[in-house]
Amino acid sequence: MNLLKNYSLLWAELGALTLGLVALGFTPGLLASAVRPLWRIGIRISGCAKISWAVALALPLALRLLAWPIAKVPAPSVMDEFSYLLMGDTFASGRLTNPTHPMWIHFETMHVLQHPTYASPYPVMQGLFLALGQVIAHSPWLGVWLSVVLMCGTFYWALRAWMPAVWSLAGAAMAAVRIGMFSYWINSYYGGAPAAMGGALVLGALPRVLRTHRTRDALLLATGMIVLANSRPYEGFFYCLPVALLLLAWRLGRYDFCRWFGFNPTPKTDLGSIFKRVFVPIVLVLVVAGIGMMYYFWRVTGSPVKMPYVAYEEQYSITPLFVWQKLRAAPLYNNDALRYFYTAWAPKKSSEQGRFVRYWCFYVGPVLTLPLLMSGVAWRDRKMRFFLALCFFVILALAIEWWSNPHYAAPMTAALYAVMLQGMRHLRAVARSMASFRWRDLVSLIPAVIIVMVGVRFAMPVLSIAPTPTWPSIWAAGGNGVSGRLPLQDFLRSQPGKHLVLVRDIGDLNDLSIQDEWVYNRASIDQSRIVWARALDDEHNGKLMEYFKGRKIWVCSTNDRKLVPAN
Repeated sequence: MNLLKNYSLLWAELGALTLGLVALGFTPGLLASAVRPLWRIGIRISGCAKISWAVALALPLALRLLAWPIAKVPAPSVMDEFSYLLMGDTFASGRLTNPTHPMWIHFETMHVLQHPTYASPYPVMQGLFLALGQVIAHSPWLGVWLSVVLMCGTFYWALRAWMPAVWSLAGAAMAAVRIGMFSYWINSYYGGAPAAMGGALVLGALPRVLRTHRTRDALLLATGMIVLANSRPYEGFFYCLPVALLLLAWRLGRYDFCRWFGFNPTPKTDLGSIFKRVFVPIVLVLVVAGIGMMYYFWRVTGSPVKMPYVAYEEQYSITPLFVWQKLRAAPLYNNDALRYFYTAWAPKKSSEQGRFVRYWCFYVGPVLTLPLLMSGVAWRDRKMRFFLALCFFVILALAIEWWSNPHYAAPMTAALYAVMLQGMRHLRAVARSMASFRWRDLVSLIPAVIIVMVGVRFAMPVLSIAPTPTWPSIWAAGGNGVSGRLPLQDFLRSQPGKHLVLVRDIGDLNDLSIQDEWVYNRASIDQSRIVWARALDDEHNGKLMEYFKGRKIWVCSTNDRKLVPAN
């Protein structure tokens, strides 16, 4: 029963696929006739580049608006989300980081750096989008929405450098549905879209640079690398390795190597001019961005060469970064929640099979498996080789990481979509060479199922499909659930004055309770109406209440989830 509940959207997709296969067997030509008008509309739209751009940007915007009655602004519920929100709030306040709070020991929590400054340890790109939404409309989620919109538009631009406009538009539409309607990238604060956008910029800029040698494309390539460095730096580095190899081969005049990967570079007739127009802009932009990143590291950690994430891991974590490394010695933790999280929960590592099943469920699913498999048949397609090379390097990076989540693979999203689109193009070519309607229907089955899933999204309340699966790796209309502190927070907001909530961890902690952590605060803790603090011993608690005197003080625990006045 839990399997059906937790994977209900995946089962819905399988059901739609099964019905399509049944229709293919009993009514040949029906699916092809149903999808043909949509394909004709796509061809007409793709005839104008500006209109195609507008559609690629507007589609995720429109689809999410249509889903608004059943899926409004999501509530944060997972540790990472609160950490990113802290970063967005810090940037929106005009600061890069915050001074360590005098009562910091009560605010220690997962994925938040307390020393040498109070900040999120994550890369800055997602925080910048959250800050943009907070500044524009006092809603960080607006920045999430904007990041997905820009991602879909960037997908169209990137794919257009490799394939016809109508297929590029199909890729953007596919991303708008699967990511812009169902995924936790749009329905939580985790992120994912910025890294996917960076990967798309690199994917689309590289062939343009090799063909035209324009400075504009070189700058876009460098921008994509910078976005990757500030969203998923580790996986982004692996993603950029084939790109650097191709640029080096082009620089050395190895045109045959470039053509083997689907590139047809223009010979460098004027090496000095090409160097100035392409390589110098890339290097300059990367150097300036690197200096900016080092300045941010210095402000947060006190060292220009130490990332905040590294500083945080050194202070709290015992788990290694890579699977072959051993656990480190545990430091002295100041509360039981941190101790349990880092010594009992975090060291658990999912199997390699389990983690890649999660990636398959999120990025591919049943309906896109067939075009993905076509990549094995179409490996002689030179374009496919480069797409597969990008995906291979990211998969290699993922395979040796200790942790795993679908958004870790975000840099390769556009390349993976390119693989599946090329597979669909080859599948369509095979179908057109066959006289059977069933082959043509097999191609039409893919967009037909995606359209059906759009209808399922709006019918979810009627179909009793859960919008929030237990973990974000499948067709997901929400994040990881709703925080247990949310009802208490809503109650406190309805009360006058300022409040201090002492959270007690009572009883044995477990995997479920540890993921519903409550001690998270805004960037300016003292100015917040509601402050959530960890209850420690009487001496520390007395100093905390003296510091926040004048506030209404409450005591609660994550077990009973009730607020009890303490004064």
